[in-house]
Amino acid sequence: MPTRPKLGRKQAMADASGYKLEPDSTVLPMPAWQKTAAFPSLSVERSLLAAVPERVLLARLLLAIAPKEKAVDALVEALLAQFGSLAGVVSAPKHALEAILGEGAVLSVYLQLVNDAARRMHLARLQVGSTLADRAQLMAYLHTVMGQEAIEQVRVLFLDKKHHLLADEVTGRGTIDHAPVYPREVVRRALVLHAHYLVLVHNHPSGDPSPSAADIDMTHRIAQAAKVMGLCVWDHIIIGGGRMVSLREEGFL
Repeated sequence: MPTRPKLGRKQAMADASGYKLEPDSTVLPMPAWQKTAAFPSLSVERSLLAAVPERVLLARLLLAIAPKEKAVDALVEALLAQFGSLAGVVSAPKHALEAILGEGAVLSVYLQLVNDAARRMHLARLQVGSTLADRAQLMAYLHTVMGQEAIEQVRVLFLDKKHHLLADEVTGRGTIDHAPVYPREVVRRALVLHAHYLVLVHNHPSGDPSPSAADIDMTHRIAQAAKVMGLCVWDHIIIGGGRMVSLREEGFL
């Protein structure tokens, strides 16, 4: 019986962690990032992927989406320079991605799909048990949904008596440094959802999450309106520059 012909000569590579890949030499020329830091096979345990540099992961992702892309190295460097990290790239808005990848680029569409998948994953984890119990998971979710917003946005997490998440809704969008929010509307929505606790969240596109006098005043106005209706504003979280500030921890609630 004739044997199946080989597709090409295989050359073993070892990465910094000692794991080997055997890419087929008949495939497209190996990009520079793969020559310097080979990517572990997908059969390797996930825990081992933590040692892989973000630029390698991003390059792998781009090639998976567009395997014939020849400028992967340049795209990776440009994206990381603009957005700072793999998480920043994946969560970047469409117009910002297209400024680098080109208008209507397939890569920008797929990167947004990756971000949507990550958002849903974090949300699903957040909905298991108490939303307030796992601070790291809450922060991961919030950074995914609004960490790269170029304008100020106000969200409200509506929780029941056991701190289970009922809804996460955007209640205001504004300019680069201001987003209108109306206490009456926030309280009305909480009553419709039968919520008991509220967590206010907004971002500072400037990158500095320090609360302003206006932030503190808005928090107090919503908290007072909520208290009249038997509701509790548990916290107000401000996100900026990959960091967060809790007004409860700062003593403002």
